[in-house]
Amino acid sequence: MSYNFDEIIERKQTHSTKWLKFDDPEIIPMWVADMDFSCPPEILNPLHERIDHGVFGYTERPSHLAKILRDRLEVTGWDIDPEWVTWIPGAVVGLNVSARTFLNPGDMAMTPSPIYRPFTFAPSNMERGMVKTHMKDVGGRIELDFDSIEALMSSDIKMFYFCNPHNPGGTVFSHEEIERLVDICAKHDVGICSDEIHCDLLLDEKVKHIHTAIINDYARDNSVTLLGPCKTFNLAGLPIAAAVVPNPELRAHFRRCMRGIAAHISSLSFVATEAAYLNGGEWHKALIEYLKKNKQILIEGINEVEGLSLTGPEASYLAWIDCREAKLLSPSEFMIQQAKVGVHDGEWFGNKDYVRLNFGCPRSVLEDSIARIQKAFSQRN
Repeated sequence: MSYNFDEIIERKQTHSTKWLKFDDPEIIPMWVADMDFSCPPEILNPLHERIDHGVFGYTERPSHLAKILRDRLEVTGWDIDPEWVTWIPGAVVGLNVSARTFLNPGDMAMTPSPIYRPFTFAPSNMERGMVKTHMKDVGGRIELDFDSIEALMSSDIKMFYFCNPHNPGGTVFSHEEIERLVDICAKHDVGICSDEIHCDLLLDEKVKHIHTAIINDYARDNSVTLLGPCKTFNLAGLPIAAAVVPNPELRAHFRRCMRGIAAHISSLSFVATEAAYLNGGEWHKALIEYLKKNKQILIEGINEVEGLSLTGPEASYLAWIDCREAKLLSPSEFMIQQAKVGVHDGEWFGNKDYVRLNFGCPRSVLEDSIARIQKAFSQRN
């Protein structure tokens, strides 16, 4: 089957968060991690069937769904027991539940920066503390600063938030990098919450996603891994994620900590997840090829602009654009106000000298956005 990723779909009338962000109708929204592509028939048809049933009462978590996830993860090199899986209403819920699971009052989490901001919100939401360790830009690749991590470790830190592939940087961390991080955590008796929600969106054929929990026994027994279909299959409006916790005691505690935090998961979310995992493979392959081409077009277009630089991402459809050489007080404000391209402010992630741009959109929209950015920078005084 062929899929039309070039189709322009009007979304404002659906109360789209992405498309209602900016008051100026001339601004193209390219900020939030939400693609402008329709879900494939392989997902839509089962959803229509479920809707036609007409009854939407409370829904139990389908037991076979964890087995479907197990079969999917076997291909990536992780052999899980379906009992390890706890379904939750979104990865951000998992970040918050993990804070409550690993941290007692007075304990602290460590998170790299820049990072998707809900990582930094979660500890304070649970009335826990947080320490940031700043990452390094190495030739456009955002990398962990292991010396900083070691220097900031203390007896108060009981959990490390890890995002792989990284948001916003798009880095897919190597086995060696993850192993080094796990060794530091083991040395200091620190648990790991590993958000791997973008792991099905690899765009660089030279990289391979490694699940944190397979690194060694310590990683397996002291980690919560967050996975899900929402980013890959554009299902953010039907939130669902899987928390994979191999350690039975940690898993039981995680489930206790969900009480009062985790809402019921929509029956439609379960239907969409099953359909995506079982029948969405062909669409997923076509999506990856489309995103690879979009990425290349964006890299070439951005690197033609004096003061801007882009080399990634290795995964996902989010470009972390380096604006340091542009010497702008606010790169995001310039792009939004002058270029009319609604990027995400890098300061929201922890670095105001970058912007994040979502290229998960029809190619004509991307090309228009690049042309706008090039024109705005060419006309700078």
